[in-house]
Amino acid sequence: MKKWNVRQPDEAKQRSLSDELSVSRVIAQLLLNRGLCDAERARTFLTGGVAELYNPFLMEGIHEAVARIKRAIAKKEKILIHGDYDVDGITSIALMVFTLRDLGADPLYYIPDRLTEGYGLSSGGVEEAVRSGASLVVTVDCGISSREEVKSLNSRGIDVVITDHHEVPEVLPPAYAIINPLQKHCAYPDKNLSGVSVAFKLCEALCSEFRNRDVWRYLDLVALGTVSDVAPLTGENRILVREGLKSLKNGGVNKGIKALIEASGIRTKEPGSFEIGFILGPRINAAGRLGSARDAVELLISDDEVRAMTLAEKLNRANRERQKIEGLTLKEAMSKVEREINFKEHKVIVLHKEKWHTGVIGIVASRISDRFYRPCIMISTKDGIGRGSGRSIENFHLFEAIARCGDFLKEYGGHKYACGLTIGEENLTRFIKSINEIADTVLTSDDLIPGLDIDMEISLDSLDEGVIEDMNRLQPFGESNPEPVFCSRGLSLARPLRIIKDEHVKLWFSAGNRTFEAIGFGLARNSDAEAIIKKSPAIDIAYTASFNHWQGIRTIQLKIKDIKPSLPCRL
Repeated sequence: MKKWNVRQPDEAKQRSLSDELSVSRVIAQLLLNRGLCDAERARTFLTGGVAELYNPFLMEGIHEAVARIKRAIAKKEKILIHGDYDVDGITSIALMVFTLRDLGADPLYYIPDRLTEGYGLSSGGVEEAVRSGASLVVTVDCGISSREEVKSLNSRGIDVVITDHHEVPEVLPPAYAIINPLQKHCAYPDKNLSGVSVAFKLCEALCSEFRNRDVWRYLDLVALGTVSDVAPLTGENRILVREGLKSLKNGGVNKGIKALIEASGIRTKEPGSFEIGFILGPRINAAGRLGSARDAVELLISDDEVRAMTLAEKLNRANRERQKIEGLTLKEAMSKVEREINFKEHKVIVLHKEKWHTGVIGIVASRISDRFYRPCIMISTKDGIGRGSGRSIENFHLFEAIARCGDFLKEYGGHKYACGLTIGEENLTRFIKSINEIADTVLTSDDLIPGLDIDMEISLDSLDEGVIEDMNRLQPFGESNPEPVFCSRGLSLARPLRIIKDEHVKLWFSAGNRTFEAIGFGLARNSDAEAIIKKSPAIDIAYTASFNHWQGIRTIQLKIKDIKPSLPCRL
């Protein structure tokens, strides 16, 4: 069971915001919970469109970048776009390719191999720029830390325009222009853009110079990259994603995305952030995880429907292969947890094995961290060198912890919740000991109990279709705008529980004169949850609520996030 952090309503603010916006008290409280206390900001959040986007020329470096690219187009210079191998980088490449083609250029692109080159502007990209005769390299979703590679390109007479959204180092690369809203003196108001959103701002600025509005046709790409990168769905990201989802709803422009939707079996006519994050995004990522991401780029820039479908089916197969490798790695990792991890001594789970696939160890680390609610680092060793990927929990800053172990590491990088590292195999034992000693000074036993943030407690019989229709105005849900979570207490079962595929439970609760269907994914594997359901006379549940459509009938369905026995005083 989880710690429930139930937000307490501020009734005065709730009432005021409800009246000013003409929304229900529930929606007003959900807006307050997301820090939207001002009516104008909340109104923009609910209804804001492209008119609310900031002028791209507010971004530092964009004037110089536009001028250099315009010159390259006018002189028919060769332009190389260098991206990253994840969905944010792949969609950024596609967006830039389409935009430059619309403006009369014929750009090349380069995408590094995850397994052999790693992240960032690569030496392979430098060599490709020289080999192809490019005089301008435009990076997307990378480059801000690639000082030596930019110097190498400059020494060959090649200019570099960097577009990126990652943290800015103290010493910047000597690029012709750098576009990154996180730069110290950048006046751009929104600092949380995804990589593809930053690329879009450059494309928007370019197109305004050419009086070309084709760039707005490509917001489906921006939505795909932004959601997949788990960027905050607030501010400009939210507007761009919402407009991009409208494009998908209306059939979309991108033939590759349409083919991938068909190949992956998505049946809804309105693909949303869930379909992007859990169905489309993983298929595009699969290509880069198992090797080259070129197939994914070719899919998104294809203008041929037959070729697009061929590539989409290829990505589908790659995703199945990724799932197979991931499943095997997870099984091996769980076996090692049982044999090697003492939870009294190991607050950080560090696992290593020879020749684990480095393309999936990050996903597996995330799954193990979620299951045991502890930081987890997975390390694949080969020829005496270990390459690792880690994921963390709320109160453990993973990058700071591995930085304190830097004496044992060859390379490392990351942020609070994720890291990558390279380590000599001879240092593994000392590294495991050191990082767990650090964790002992940082993590308490309470920190190892997962929390569940709950927007508000409501009576289940107050939940009707109008509330859910209102709540859907907050979509798209995602990072920094999670799907609202409610809790209701003292519920009784209307029918016996039903177990589905030995994993999930389906429950029916009575509330007033209505019955609500609820599904608990994975709860059948939780013996505590099953005991609570069978033995407790009344139950408290935390859940999300949405519409379920079946055979033309729309009903309310609850998705259980956690379950507890009701306290005696609540019965």
